[in-house]
Amino acid sequence: MKKVIFYLIILLIIAGLGASAWFIFGILTPVKITAQSDFTIITGDGVHQISYNLKQKNIIRNQFIFETYVFLKDVGSNFRAGDYSLPEVINIKRLVDLLTSGEAADNPEILVKEGDTIDDIDGSLAGQGQFKAGDFLSALKGLNQDFLSDREFLTDKPATARLEGYLFPDTYSFFSYSSASDLIRKMLNNFDAKLTDDLRLEIKKQGKTIFDIITMASIVEKEVKIDQTNPGPDGHVVAGIFWKRLSAGMPLQSDATIKYEIKRTPTAADLKIDSPYNTYLYQGLPPGPICNPGLAAIKAAIYPVESDYWFFLTELNKQGTVHYAKDFQEHEANIAKYLK
Repeated sequence: MKKVIFYLIILLIIAGLGASAWFIFGILTPVKITAQSDFTIITGDGVHQISYNLKQKNIIRNQFIFETYVFLKDVGSNFRAGDYSLPEVINIKRLVDLLTSGEAADNPEILVKEGDTIDDIDGSLAGQGQFKAGDFLSALKGLNQDFLSDREFLTDKPATARLEGYLFPDTYSFFSYSSASDLIRKMLNNFDAKLTDDLRLEIKKQGKTIFDIITMASIVEKEVKIDQTNPGPDGHVVAGIFWKRLSAGMPLQSDATIKYEIKRTPTAADLKIDSPYNTYLYQGLPPGPICNPGLAAIKAAIYPVESDYWFFLTELNKQGTVHYAKDFQEHEANIAKYLK
């Protein structure tokens, strides 16, 4: 009988050690987050609701381990409501530390404005928190295929094209531990959310690609002053003019595409530069987007307005008034009147 009890004790010890090892392994093993990394705790959320939401977003694998760890640490009442931007790889221990430390509050922010380029974003990020000039550019160059492969909206993007155009304009917060890759992922996830199924269906119906639409939208964004809260018709009319020129085999003749190449306002001499971004010399769309357009410009590219116009110019005033012309003679008169 004593031997039986002895062996039972040994078995219990072994089982306990195994359970402890399994529990510790579950706490410390990092999870690679493949879904959207933003996570929100709403005021009033309890531990069980938080663990359920984390499991639903595939941020944790096991609710029991998460809730038990929270209980053992006695931090169940320490979770802070707020919006969290989680790193690409994280374990339960680090996750609990973040969600109970209130690091969601007063985070550094970066504003990506409609029409910003990748270089603009890199410049805005430099000096913010742990980032310096070039970090964002280096992160873009260092992205591997796994980082991008689960994003369906990138499937028609040429492999040689950068992510210019897909880094959706918005205000992004980040933590002291955030990497530039974390920010890129947030921007891509935001783009994915903003380009709704209805918009994608319309693009497909038109026989266009998302890449074509974003390229056109980026040109419209740079050529027309668009009020994001009340866009107005100009973006749609200008998109209609550009699409009509493409259909007619006419060059786009956009100064904005040349400016993207030479990084300054083009002169008359610059219109002869031999570059695929020179849409005076080369027909068709440029090799890729020339900025990161906002939703209004994207919708303008998807839903162009047909008109009798073939030309336009945007006045250099606060309103960015657009003047249209049905022929080149009328366009020259507008140039003489409004730009000289």
